[in-house]
Amino acid sequence: MTSSLPILRRASRRRARSTMALAVAALVVAPLVGMASPAAADGNQKPQTDPNTYEKEEDILAKMQKWAPVQESEAVMGYPLLDKDITLADAQKTYDPQQAIKDAVSAAQKYADNGKNTEPLRESARKLVNGWPDAGKPQGNDVRQNTKDNDLGGQNAEQYCKMSNKNPKSASFGQAAPCVFVGKIADAKTDKWPVAKSAGAFTGVDKSTVKISASVTEEQSTTSGWTAGGKISPKIGNGKSEIGGEVSFAYNYASTFTKRVQGTEEQDMELLPQHGKQVSAESRSNGAYYTGYIVVRGPIESGQRLIAIPAKAFVQSPDTGQPVSWFKRVK
Repeated sequence: MTSSLPILRRASRRRARSTMALAVAALVVAPLVGMASPAAADGNQKPQTDPNTYEKEEDILAKMQKWAPVQESEAVMGYPLLDKDITLADAQKTYDPQQAIKDAVSAAQKYADNGKNTEPLRESARKLVNGWPDAGKPQGNDVRQNTKDNDLGGQNAEQYCKMSNKNPKSASFGQAAPCVFVGKIADAKTDKWPVAKSAGAFTGVDKSTVKISASVTEEQSTTSGWTAGGKISPKIGNGKSEIGGEVSFAYNYASTFTKRVQGTEEQDMELLPQHGKQVSAESRSNGAYYTGYIVVRGPIESGQRLIAIPAKAFVQSPDTGQPVSWFKRVK
């Protein structure tokens, strides 16, 4: 057993607990490395833009539902790139942790049943559903206060969930720690397709042309093993420099994603005043923020349990490879 996973070390531990500890320790036989960015090899594409000019928010949201549909609840395999740390009190306002545990098991089962996923990770998903064989009966569920709790064998959730087996000689090569994020949209007005960046309207200008694009970069801390995500940076400029600086946000792949996200090339967008009102270029994030829990099958001394840990994360719409959508917005 490796020393980097100090779990279940009491002399009086049961044989079942030792079996589980050995199975989990096998996940850390080699150092973790960052995932290769899925966008890096795909090249850029033209930005997704709408030729119309909008003033009403509901009209933009209706178009977003067609371009980048989102569900009221989502699941992400592994440890997500987080928007921010939240507390249990925050999460419970939107999602009951015990229901989240049930939903995480269901999401993991669907992932395991999908033959398009790789077998090692399907087996990792089965571990979340069924636990480790011969490692003792699961001892119920636990709920943590935040992601900083470190009683997952002396590790916090991020450290534990980012374990994976990199040893090609191991029987569990390619497997990752059994972790799933599940979340729900807490506030449709603020969490669905949030504005990523808006700029371009200038007082006294009859017409202006801005250059729009969005880059997708690798996030080095993404979960190794599971397909995770990265960072999206929408950009608006005048051809010489950016307007308003760079704003980036982290994204995660849904457990059911069908298209990888790739960056967009630079493209001109012409802005014309509407009835005396200025018009801006606005980018909308193609996805939504979800409030919920990272659910892990944890190797703890009281037995292998399912543990819910509060978290909030942005999940990319699984049906579009575009990072953002662009609109002309009356201001």
